[in-house]
Amino acid sequence: MTPAQFKAAVNKAQRQQKQAIENYNREARRHNAAIKKAVNDYNREVRTYNAKARAHNAQVENQRRRLNQEVRRLNSRPVGTTFVTYRLSVETLARTYAATEERLAGRTIAQAGRELVDRGSEEAANSAYLLNAMDGDGAVEDDPTEDELRGPSMQTELAAFGHDLVDRWTGALFSLSPRNPDAARHFCTSAREVLIAMIDGAAPDSSVAEADPSCDRTERGVPTRRAKVGFLLRRKGIDEESIEDLVEEDMDNVLGLFREFDNGTHGHAGRFTITQLSALRIRVESAIGFIHALCVV
Repeated sequence: MTPAQFKAAVNKAQRQQKQAIENYNREARRHNAAIKKAVNDYNREVRTYNAKARAHNAQVENQRRRLNQEVRRLNSRPVGTTFVTYRLSVETLARTYAATEERLAGRTIAQAGRELVDRGSEEAANSAYLLNAMDGDGAVEDDPTEDELRGPSMQTELAAFGHDLVDRWTGALFSLSPRNPDAARHFCTSAREVLIAMIDGAAPDSSVAEADPSCDRTERGVPTRRAKVGFLLRRKGIDEESIEDLVEEDMDNVLGLFREFDNGTHGHAGRFTITQLSALRIRVESAIGFIHALCVV
C-alpha cells in the first residue's frame, strides 16, 4: 500500500466512523424524543383524566347538595292534598339513593354501576324539584321561553332505540304550553310510551326469559319490569342488589308521576306555568338519560 493509498484508507475509515457516530446520535435523539413525547402524552392524559375526574366529582357533589336542598324545601312545607302518592315516591327515592350510597361506600364497583348511582342523585333531585315546582316553589329565574320549552332534546339518546322514539318525544314536547289546559297529561302519556319502549326494546321478553328462565313474571306470564332491570344490569356486568333497588325505585317514581296526571288526581285547575312544565320536562329528560345509561352497552 502506497502512502497515498494508506492516507485514503484512513480518510475513508474516519468518514465511516464519523457517519456511524452521526447515525447513532441521530437515532439516540429520535429515541429520546419519542420517549419524551410518550411521557408528555401520558402526563397530559393523566392531567386531562384528573381534571375530568375533579369536574365529575364536583358535579356529583353539586347534585347531592341540590338533592338535600330540594328535600329540605319540601319538608319545610306542610303536606298538601295534591300529589300525595308522588310525594311518598319522591321521599322513598331519596332514601333509596342515600341507602345505596351508604352500602357502596368504600367499595370498588364497575364504572357502569358508579354512573348509574351518580345519576341516581340527579334523578332524586329532579323528582323533588318537580314536586316543589308543582307546589309553587320552583326556580322562576331559570324559566325557558315557551319556544325553548318545546325545543328538541335527547335526540342522540333516543335515536339509539329507533327514530320512532325521537318522533314520539318531539310530539310530547310540542304539547308543552302554559296555554294548553291538557299539556301535562298529553306530555306524560307520550313520555310514558317512550320510556317503556326504551326498556322493552333493550330487554325483550324473550331475551330476559332465555337469560333467566326462573325470572319473576307478571300474571300474563311475561317477565316483570324488575326482571328486565336485572337483565340489563347484568348485561353491563353489574350485580349489585342496591343498584337494582335504586333503578327500580326510580322507574316507580317516574311512571308513578305519569299515573298522577293520567288519573287526573293532581288537583290543579289544569293549566300549568312554564316553571312547572319546565320542571316536568327536566324530570323526564333525566329519566331518559338514566334509562339510556342502563340500556346501552
